[in-house]
Parts: sequence; structure tokens; C-alpha cells
Amino acid sequence: MQPRESNNRKGEAAEPVMSRRRQQTASVGGTGVPVPDGGTQDASGVGRRAGGDGSTRNWRDPPRRPTSGEGGPYKPKAKGDRAGRESEGPVVPLTTGTKTPSEGRGPAWIAPVDEGTCEGMAARGPNSPREKARSLQDRLFVAAKADGQRRFHALYDRIYRVDVLGEAWDRVRKNKGAAGVDGETLKAIERRGVPEFLEGIRERLEAGEYRPQPVRRRYIPKPDGKQRPLGIPTVSDRVVQMAAKIVLEPIFEAGFRDGSYGFRPGRSATQALEAIRLTGGRGHRFVVDADIKAFLDSIDQGRLMELVERRISDRRVLKLLRQWLRAGVLEEGKVKASTLGTPQGGVISPLLANVYLDSLDGMWDRQGSHLGRLIRYADDFVVLCRTRADAEEALRRLHIMLGLLRLTLHPEKTKLVDLGMGMEGFVFLGC
Repeated sequence: MQPRESNNRKGEAAEPVMSRRRQQTASVGGTGVPVPDGGTQDASGVGRRAGGDGSTRNWRDPPRRPTSGEGGPYKPKAKGDRAGRESEGPVVPLTTGTKTPSEGRGPAWIAPVDEGTCEGMAARGPNSPREKARSLQDRLFVAAKADGQRRFHALYDRIYRVDVLGEAWDRVRKNKGAAGVDGETLKAIERRGVPEFLEGIRERLEAGEYRPQPVRRRYIPKPDGKQRPLGIPTVSDRVVQMAAKIVLEPIFEAGFRDGSYGFRPGRSATQALEAIRLTGGRGHRFVVDADIKAFLDSIDQGRLMELVERRISDRRVLKLLRQWLRAGVLEEGKVKASTLGTPQGGVISPLLANVYLDSLDGMWDRQGSHLGRLIRYADDFVVLCRTRADAEEALRRLHIMLGLLRLTLHPEKTKLVDLGMGMEGFVFLGC
């Protein structure tokens, strides 16, 4: 549309009149950049006409004030999202660009500076170490679940990732615990500086110079008056073991059976007890109350590594696990080498124990599930059967299955119980 010309004296050039839309969007002052239609554009990206247009006269009625579209007068509104209202700190762009994507199209990558949490900012992807570690676990779990025969070969570099080590430290600190053989406590590390501590671990792992230290032996009293041996790794070893657990656990978790409840994410002793109560109430009144003799001290390390290698092929990860198993125990000033079992008190030990006993769960599913239901919490388990004959056969088969794992049932603590009419009872997990 050509601009209208105003009434002018004879011989004078016609003066273009701005349209109402252009008049409303024109602005005064500031420095601009050229735009294709001959105007300029200021730093905010709003185009304006050249200064000459500001002197034009509009012979139409004065323009109306713009409205919000809802029938009321226009008022500037605050942004409707939290990102525009509650940002606690400045942000800087991760990458520069010449074109701003339209809203809802394309990533809007932003990163908070050191000060301020920038809560509510709409950055894509996880930001905190915990979220990043969980995202990694989710991806590993999905991959392991999709292919039960897959062996994972590129895992070691994930163990010393900054976010994984950060999450490992948070978990170790939450669990508390005493110092290991080096005497280094959690509080001492916090005073010295956690970032420097974790960076030292990361550098040793990346360079292949990490070496676990022996476990400090302590004894805690048992209800029967005996003492239970407990191993206390150093804080550094606990952090590395926790980082390895974060990476390895989802891979094995994808294949663990439903009858296992001990030391697994999202499962608890309460759930195990409830499963026993429900199964017993459905006519499974005969119970094999089993107890594995010195389980953690009797695990065959060679057999354990064979089971681990079914899902893990990364040689550096396998070497790391072997180093922990063979680190030895410091007791009475002497280091004793360990060829059997896993270190009691080690962060990685519950996962390795579940890997070992998952073989028992698998054998039972294939060869004994018709006799009764096996419910296991770590090395404590029961088998609930409908008849005494089934319970007796279940006990016989358990001896054979555990023998294949080089384990034995405790002859005095393993028993067959009849729950009918309240005749007998048993204790499971202290209940």
C-alpha cells in the first residue's frame, strides 16, 4: 500500500503520512541498527522508523490505546512463569547465536553463575549432580532391561565423573561412619575442602593410580553373646565404592528377581515381611526358615567375579572390584589377606551379595518354584510351602543349590516350621 500524501502547497513535495501501526511502534532516541524496510532496530530487537518519520503528521483521528485483547485497558504484565519472576541470580548464555528461537521452538540453554540458584529457570536436561547421576542410572537400567544378555564395556570413566563422585560423597556423608586405617574422618575432609578431596580421587582414578587400602577390623556384639566382625574402609574407598555402586547397580537391578528385598532401591524389610504375611495367609503354612552359615565370609570370590562378568566386560571395572575383594583386613596391627568373602561394612558388599545370591533365586525359579515361594532379604530367606512334603523337598533342594555356590545352611539355625493353628513360629529380620 502506497502512503497517502497530505494536502500541500503547490510545488512542494508530498509528505508521506505514517500508518497508525507504524506510528504506534515508532520510538524516539537510542542507537539502532538498520532493518530491511529502512528503519532501525534497537538492542532489544524492536524496530523503529528513521528520525524523519517522526516529523510526519497524521490527519486521521488520534490512535486508540492498545488493549490486552480482553476488553480492558492495556497494562504491562509480569511474566506468567516462575522463570521470569523468581530467578535468584543472573544467567549467562552457554552459546551465542544470531537469532533468537521463537518461544517453544529449540533449546534455550542457560547456565547459572556461581552465585544464585536460578530456581525456576527453564534449562533443558538435569543440572544438579544428583539429577545427572539418576539420569545415568535410568539410561543404564533401560539398556540392561532391554537386553538381558548385554555386557557393558564402557563404565569405568563414568565412575569418576564429577557428578557421580559428588553424589557418592553426599551418600557417604549421609551414612556417616568412622575413619578407616588412615584415620581420616568426614569432618576433617570437610574442613580441608570437599572439592579438592573429590578432585584428588578423580585424578587418581583417571590416571589408573587408585589403590584401595586395607579395611580396619572392628567387632560388634551379637544377641547370642558372640561378636560380629565389621570392616571399615577409608572414606576415600567408601566414596569410590559408592560411585561404582551408582554405576553398576542399575545394570544388575534390571535382572534381579521379585523375591529379593534386601538392599535394593525401592524395597524394604517391611515389604518382605508383608509378602510373608500374605503368602502365609493363602495356605502356605509350612515354612523353611533358612540361615546361611557365615555367608559374607564364605562367598567364593572367583565364582562371584564370574557372575559379575556376565553383565560387565569393562576390564578396569573388574580390576577395581578385585582390588576391593583382595584389599585385606588390618587387625591388631597386621594386614591379613582375604581370599574368601566380601568385606563386611564395605559400601559395595550388599550389591555383590545380591549378585551372588541372585543365582540361588534363579535356580529356585527354574527348579523349585512349584514347591513354594522363596522370599529373601540379603542372606536371610524363607520358603513358604502348602504341605509338609513340599517343605521337606524344598529343604533338600536348597542344600544342593547352595552347595553349587559353595555355601552351606547352618545346621542349628535352619528349621522347618508349621504355622497352622499357631503351633510354631519363626523369627525373620528380628520380627
